[in-house]
Amino acid sequence: MLPSATSLVILAEREPLGMAQPVASHAPRRLDCWAMPRSSVSAVRKRSPRSKPRPRAAARLPAQSPSASLRGIQALEVLAPKPLTAAEVGRSLQVNRSTALRLLLDLEAGGYVSREPTTKRFSAISARLWGLMSHTMDHGDWRSALDPILSSVRDDFGEATCFGVPANGFMVYMSFFPSVHPFGLLYDRLGVTRPMHCSAIGKAYLSALNPTMLDQEMKRLTFEEGTQFAAKGPLELRERLEDVRRDGYAIDWQESLEGGACVAVPVWVGGTLIGAAGVLGPISRMTRERIASIGKRMVGDFARVSGAASHRISAAGPRSSVTLPI
Repeated sequence: MLPSATSLVILAEREPLGMAQPVASHAPRRLDCWAMPRSSVSAVRKRSPRSKPRPRAAARLPAQSPSASLRGIQALEVLAPKPLTAAEVGRSLQVNRSTALRLLLDLEAGGYVSREPTTKRFSAISARLWGLMSHTMDHGDWRSALDPILSSVRDDFGEATCFGVPANGFMVYMSFFPSVHPFGLLYDRLGVTRPMHCSAIGKAYLSALNPTMLDQEMKRLTFEEGTQFAAKGPLELRERLEDVRRDGYAIDWQESLEGGACVAVPVWVGGTLIGAAGVLGPISRMTRERIASIGKRMVGDFARVSGAASHRISAAGPRSSVTLPI
């Protein structure tokens, strides 16, 4: 059917003849610069506002990581208390296992650590470390100076004697003379470690440190080891260290080991603090009077070794407030 004349007129009004309606598009409209004169394009570009540049964030300086040599020393400190695997050393140093393993293998090649083939655990070779100190005047003859005193005290009192050095929050036995009695403390021998915060040799060593060094050592302590008699935190330990400074010797009464007691004094060689020496035995033989007698003897003997009898040693006798649960 053909459209009527009226329909044609309406169509003509809606859409002029020969012109098509533009197709709707959702694409973003852009400026066709190619169809405009160059001068017009430059004018549009000049008039178009530019966004202000965003302020750049201040560059953060990367945290300086320890050098390989420092990490090697830290690894030796971590290994001092007990043998560890590469993964355990890595967690302590906050590095991955492969990095820790390479570090430990380098130390093993240098003779500073050894590895157990079965457990794959690494151990520090303490004898090699002390060898590094053998050429210094302060530490060159420490064994020849200390061992005779340890042996003499052991012979006079009959109890085991030891000398320990600090290592990452612990004290490591570098010299040990066993008791003359058939029954003594178990698990005490050369190379044994004792926590600083609850052992007599540890507290004796801490008491002789200056405030700065003491704060550094305190950060290494976990206060996880020891018995119910051990200090539970830094404040309690600092109070006990004041008692040690006042007496001149430290006492461990069942703090690190149930049934055991120890009395210890700090040790200097050539004016340098190197560790602490102690006398240890079961509480059945280490009475309060005996501990005081041994303490006085060790204070005098090891003061002569240091060459300064008055160095950090109180002239007063044992304070009356020292009480032991005997």
